[in-house]
Amino acid sequence: KMGFALPSAFFLAGLAFSPAALKKEVVVSGWPALPYPFSTGIIACLGPAGLPAACSLSLAGQQGFDFAASPPALVAGGIANETRQVLLNLAAVAEAASSSLDNMIECTVLLTDIKDFELMNSVYKTFFVGEGKVPPTRIASQVASLAGTAVVEIKCSGWAPHPS
Repeated sequence: KMGFALPSAFFLAGLAFSPAALKKEVVVSGWPALPYPFSTGIIACLGPAGLPAACSLSLAGQQGFDFAASPPALVAGGIANETRQVLLNLAAVAEAASSSLDNMIECTVLLTDIKDFELMNSVYKTFFVGEGKVPPTRIASQVASLAGTAVVEIKCSGWAPHPS
């Protein structure tokens, strides 16, 4: 079994760091509780004790579910509508962590049909491309299937402010 353990204190660039870490679940107000054993988002921080710092933010893969619907349901209309809803869902999780999609540095796109790439990309770019924006790195892959009947799932990682 491999692992990494921090010493009781360590120094980097002349700053004393303690191994006190923060791992916090991101909860979106108004969304139902997840029926599965994972979090919609996690903020993880490690840094100088007492100094505010940016933290890593991991957003779980989202499908095109409309959580305002009762019960929540996959949006109709195909790849473009699902992609739009996926990115709105990811934005909601990022905002619940006091962050935004502008702070994402990497995204993974899973498609059930790679032929949908151009339609997905036409919606995706409206969330990440624009004046002063730096789009995250990305990989897009075809998978045999996704949970349920979804045709796209996207997950992203980036940063959020320390939730102190």
